[in-house]
Amino acid sequence: MQIQISGIGSVTWVVLATSISLVCFLPSLSAQSGFDPRSMAMGGVGVAVANPSTAPFFNPAVLSLGERERFAIDVPTLGVRLSDPGKLIDALDSFQGQLLASNLESSVSTFNAAPSEASSADLVAAIDDLNSGLGSLAGRPIQGSLGVGATLGDTGQKFGWTLYGVQLLQGGAFFNYRDGGFLAGFADAIDQIDFDDPTNNSQALLDLLSDFVTYTPDGMGGVSDITVLPFLEGDQQSTIDAMAFDRKEYGAALSTMFGDYACGVTPKVVSTRLFDYSADSQGGDITQLDGPDFLTEYQDFNFDVGVAKQYGDGWTVGLVGRNLIKRNYPGFRRNPMSGVFEPTGNSITTSPTFHVGVAREEEWGIFAIDFDLQETKLASPMPSTRSISTTRPTTARPCSIYSAISSPTPLMEWEGS
Repeated sequence: MQIQISGIGSVTWVVLATSISLVCFLPSLSAQSGFDPRSMAMGGVGVAVANPSTAPFFNPAVLSLGERERFAIDVPTLGVRLSDPGKLIDALDSFQGQLLASNLESSVSTFNAAPSEASSADLVAAIDDLNSGLGSLAGRPIQGSLGVGATLGDTGQKFGWTLYGVQLLQGGAFFNYRDGGFLAGFADAIDQIDFDDPTNNSQALLDLLSDFVTYTPDGMGGVSDITVLPFLEGDQQSTIDAMAFDRKEYGAALSTMFGDYACGVTPKVVSTRLFDYSADSQGGDITQLDGPDFLTEYQDFNFDVGVAKQYGDGWTVGLVGRNLIKRNYPGFRRNPMSGVFEPTGNSITTSPTFHVGVAREEEWGIFAIDFDLQETKLASPMPSTRSISTTRPTTARPCSIYSAISSPTPLMEWEGS
């Protein structure tokens, strides 16, 4: 009887390479939209922070807080935020430390050299361990944000304004593990075959396992040899699904005082490019993400509205609604056979979001905390998020906590009466 496993090694390494390559791509999705060095150092806060440089990104109303006029130019501004909400990097470190792929390769070699019940049991255990390990990596997104822009503005209780332009790169990627069912079935098939006494393997049993093995009848109702079918790269279903959201905004934050309350609005023109990419385990290259075959472009209008109030002892409270016109951006990919762009089923939605913030200004800096009042979900494959930005790291859930103490100095600033 001839029994050989020739395909399991390829699925091990190709699927593993697919999962590991995920960590090389670090885009993100975020409920916050502020991207300047100061606010990013503060963990993305600014709803109640009175500064002309950050007002367009967080709350236009804060332009009318404060008695003295402040003129500021920030050119350029740059912000970066990276996060691993699903703890993928920790899971990947654990996965690699268990040497599951090496253990499976060793079990395959041992089994091929001497098929037996003992070697097949070790092989089944190695397959199950790898399958469980790869499954633990699935659906854990890596996230991050990159933004660059410029602002020019002047605060004032009668009339405050800031012109701005910003480009934001947001996205998300995760390992979509779809080969678990096959590997589980493969392990079950190996487990059912008797390798110590081949005569116990009936044709009826092997017919039930035809997705995984083939055999040659001996002409007398028995089996002369069994061959395990290889799992080819082209048969693998696992993918890396990646979406990137390149958003450019150009607008003006405007504000004034109504009694004790500062009120503001930020009308803006929005240009959006959506990359929707899926890399299969046959060697898809994530660097192709900027290719035109995965690109869809949109242009539209939106606006933010905010209110803020100053209290005694340096305290300020702010409330803002951002992107009050809901927009949906479906993804498209070019079909390589027909050349026609087809919907991917994924989409990015910018829904209205509402944020409340509290800040206290001291001579040494600013303490601030912002809270998202609802869950935010920008890309359909990505998880919903709700975040707090504050001064002290914590592991509380469901909120993500960021650092939030920073010096309030923009790149250039003038003050006058």
